Amino acid sequence: MTFGHYASLMAVWAVGVASPGPDAVLVLRQSAHGSRRAGVAAALGIASGIAVWVTLAMIGLEAALASNPALVGGLQVAGGLLLGYLGVAALRSPGGLETSPSAAPALGRPFMLGLATNITNPKALVFFAAVFATLIPHTATVGDWATVAVLLVLAEAAWFSALAIFASSRATQKWFRTRWFAVVTGLAFLGLGGAVLFAGVRAFG
Repeated sequence: MTFGHYASLMAVWAVGVASPGPDAVLVLRQSAHGSRRAGVAAALGIASGIAVWVTLAMIGLEAALASNPALVGGLQVAGGLLLGYLGVAALRSPGGLETSPSAAPALGRPFMLGLATNITNPKALVFFAAVFATLIPHTATVGDWATVAVLLVLAEAAWFSALAIFASSRATQKWFRTRWFAVVTGLAFLGLGGAVLFAGVRAFG
């Protein structure tokens, strides 16, 4: 692969990563109402999800997934239900910190939520099945694929970790660690989940 190939891929990837979606809402939520460490753990879970998608793309399975309406629909239903669960949990929370600032919160849960949210994100499937394949030349070597995987995962982890640090900083705590933000993120999760779930149910129709 040439520098132009890498530059084009990363430019498209940057736009996709920065666009609002379930991953961003999850990181904001975990950072603002959990802790900075929880937000970063969620970011690393999301990056791990990208590693899974890149691996599937390397062996060609993402194309098989995208061409199977039942599999796509099942993925969307699972993603919609997960987002719905996160929305209800956010709406039921009182706002403020959900863990004591002096406590060391368990990081496994936000990591797994990040991983699950990314794996069930239809946007990831569309990107890797429809866009990603067109940006990787057929002459790409194993080394090229490995380089692409490292670049995408690092970019994903860096972006969402920066978002976690921003959301948990002292300058933003007065806005993010409030009841209204819990309501906004809850409604965002429910809205995204409803749209994804509707699309998944239609796929079986």
